Amino acid sequence: MKKSFISFILIFSVVTLASQENIKEALKNILPDGAVIELIEPSPIPGMYAVYYGDLQPIYVTQDGSFFIYGDIYKINRNSISNITEQSIAERRKIILNEIPKEELISFKSNTEKFSVIVFTDVDCGYCRKLHKQVDQYNKLGISINYAAFPRSGLGTSAFTKMVGAWCSKNPKESMTKLKNNLTFDISFCDNQPVSKQYIIGKKLGIDGTPAIFSMDGEMFQGYVEPQELLSRLRK
Repeated sequence: MKKSFISFILIFSVVTLASQENIKEALKNILPDGAVIELIEPSPIPGMYAVYYGDLQPIYVTQDGSFFIYGDIYKINRNSISNITEQSIAERRKIILNEIPKEELISFKSNTEKFSVIVFTDVDCGYCRKLHKQVDQYNKLGISINYAAFPRSGLGTSAFTKMVGAWCSKNPKESMTKLKNNLTFDISFCDNQPVSKQYIIGKKLGIDGTPAIFSMDGEMFQGYVEPQELLSRLRK
């Protein structure tokens, strides 16, 4: 019995490796320039593999590399359907979000915390300012707001400089509130500012606008979401 099991594992490993080589060979001429295949793993569909190549969204490729699908896979359950692709993407988002140490976030904690979200923000963004004016409402509903930096105009810009100033200040929460209210303060810089790193992480997450809100489960809510609506979405 033990020998049979080992033989099965060896055969499965050889088949898997052969399939991955087929897939790599088939995709090398169709992936975007500079794309590097990071991971190939079996998909929920028998005979198809999920291929990750620098994008959170995988492509699904047949074992022989002859066909591929770019899009979401849904699983049919007894009384519902599940977006398997979105679940996979959420898991990858969680891994990326964990690259941000909690102490490098500017946090507005709820005293009755039920949910905690990470909000990638830009201090010059109108909807980010609207969200910040309602921080107390989010907190009263049990939602903690944890800010990460995403200056939409990029590194080295005016928004970037102001956000570095907030993160490097003696009171980051107060400085953030001033910036969101279009007020100024004496900007100081620090060697260990996390703004650059958070911006790069935001790019890895596929953020192209702010605010971008993430649950601790890796679900993404793009754009401004009013407090009660965010609570409803987090409860699902």
